[in-house]
Amino acid sequence: MKRPYFYLLCCLAVTLSGLGVYPVSAEAPARPKIVFTDTRDGNAEIYVMNTDGSERVRLTDHPGDDFDPTWSPNGEHIAFVSERDHTGLYDIYLMDPDGKNIRQAFDELDFRTAPTWSPDGEKIAYHTYSSEPDWAIYANIPGGGKAERIAESGIHLGGFPDWSPKGTEVAFVGGKRTQLRIQITNLKTGNQETFLPDIESGNMYYPTWSPDGKKLAFSLWQHGQQPGIHVVNRNAKKSNEIIKNARGMLAWSPNGRELLYKKTVDGEKQLFKIDLDSRVETPLTRLGPTIRHGENTGWDWFKPPISPKPQLLTTVWGEIKIQD
Repeated sequence: MKRPYFYLLCCLAVTLSGLGVYPVSAEAPARPKIVFTDTRDGNAEIYVMNTDGSERVRLTDHPGDDFDPTWSPNGEHIAFVSERDHTGLYDIYLMDPDGKNIRQAFDELDFRTAPTWSPDGEKIAYHTYSSEPDWAIYANIPGGGKAERIAESGIHLGGFPDWSPKGTEVAFVGGKRTQLRIQITNLKTGNQETFLPDIESGNMYYPTWSPDGKKLAFSLWQHGQQPGIHVVNRNAKKSNEIIKNARGMLAWSPNGRELLYKKTVDGEKQLFKIDLDSRVETPLTRLGPTIRHGENTGWDWFKPPISPKPQLLTTVWGEIKIQD
């Protein structure tokens, strides 16, 4: 067989094998959307809505819990955690923004939670119990392959990885049951540091990078105090609390001016967003009761990129022909 034809067949085989993971029909939302977890119907399901809380649409409908949804960088896919294919075994799945084409994220079922996409959308990092054995953060390409071990978390209560916007670092929770701390691993050097070592008591959860990578938001639960949410500069030594009596997973707005979080009001768990400049809090939805695997978890914010105006577009092929 001549080499050009062999190369063409190889490319075709790779393309066809990837269709089950990335269906060609998937399209990103045309307007900003928030994807979130709710348990109003008795178990955890995933919904999507506008950023003001309107036009709520249910995406999943399964007896197994579906939670921890997160948008792919291009908005064409949602990764989430589910036990739909094996009772008690939570793993990562993918679906289109309209809830269709649900499929396993990787080739073999395993225990994996807390997915986070790399900025280029090529990999998903997650928390799992490794064969070494220990709890650790791993990353793999959708479809599966040899997973890359990023860092040890040391405990099942840890994890919650979040990829930095530049793709050079992963923040996650590690440590001991009574002293969970945010760790940051440099993916180029492998070096690991403890973030904000001045915090001596309590546990830190859900580290979340700001869109520009200059700040981190996280939940802090200190003994004898109400849980709160903190935002701090990447290289700062101390943090400041911006929201009291609030906890749970966090999500930044694409412009970095707002945060999504959970807060209990009059005994009801509600999803809020806060304007970080004015500190005005806005309720978006009432969440369902606590589910058996833990608190209601997971929300993420997607904003479609601004398309360039037609007059600003250039044709690369035309430029090549001119150079010829």
